[in-house]
Amino acid sequence: MKKAFLLATTGIALLLAGCSNGNSSASKSSDSGNAYKTEMAKGNDAVDDKEYSKAADHFDSAVKAKKTDKAHDSKLQAQNLVKAKRLMNQRKFSSAQSALNKVTEQDNGNKKMVSYAKKLTKQVKKIQFNRSNFKANIKNAKSLIKQGANDQAKALLEQVTTFKGVKGKYYSDLYTQANTLLKSLPADSKDSTNTDSNTNNDSSTTTTDNNSSDNSSNNSSADQSNNPAAQGGDFNIEKKEVNGKAITDDDIAKARQQLSDAGVKNVDAWSDNDIVRAIKNAAKDGRSTVTADDGKIQ
Repeated sequence: MKKAFLLATTGIALLLAGCSNGNSSASKSSDSGNAYKTEMAKGNDAVDDKEYSKAADHFDSAVKAKKTDKAHDSKLQAQNLVKAKRLMNQRKFSSAQSALNKVTEQDNGNKKMVSYAKKLTKQVKKIQFNRSNFKANIKNAKSLIKQGANDQAKALLEQVTTFKGVKGKYYSDLYTQANTLLKSLPADSKDSTNTDSNTNNDSSTTTTDNNSSDNSSNNSSADQSNNPAAQGGDFNIEKKEVNGKAITDDDIAKARQQLSDAGVKNVDAWSDNDIVRAIKNAAKDGRSTVTADDGKIQ
């Protein structure tokens, strides 16, 4: 009788313990689920407010509460958007575009971040296009100054200095270069001639202009030193076609990224024309990957 009583008591105790453990596990699971939902909601709210650093932190907390592809990919998207904005502010546009591509190519995640990344990608391409044009204007202006064609040089430089937003963070370095050259021009900027009557004046002007151009070149060497076009004085516009196929903006962006990945410095100083030349030279050797030497005039 006592044995039966003891067995019955033990059984009840074990049953109660099992129920207690079950309830505890269920409670923990419920708490984790609630934390996950809360952090994901906060992360999505931060995305709506374009606070991507804050969003990344919330998505990271969501991952710790419950590992899901949605939380993981959303975190990576937010982190890459933060990275892309930082790189844009540093004028590392090719690297920024690479980070934005990762956002749009993420299998899972937040659709609003994909949309914003696509918008930023368009902005980056536009900035790169404008910078390429500004660099070409500055380069051509230097050549014109050496030739004594100051009026023509002035017109090119003013296209840069009067561009809306040129003093902003994405173009301020080029504005400084163009404005420095512009200020070096004579107040009465008339194109020089080669008549016998003013040979001495021409010589003096040419010397002054050459000195101004040399000073400007020194000031901008950090930006232009690895730009092949800055070395060769070639102003021919390359035809955007190789092996019968058009060279697209995406092809140019891809080539820029290849150069950056290869450790080439100041790739942003290369104009689109330089990149097109590099693509064509690489194709001559049967390569689809460009190198720094491909940008040289052959």
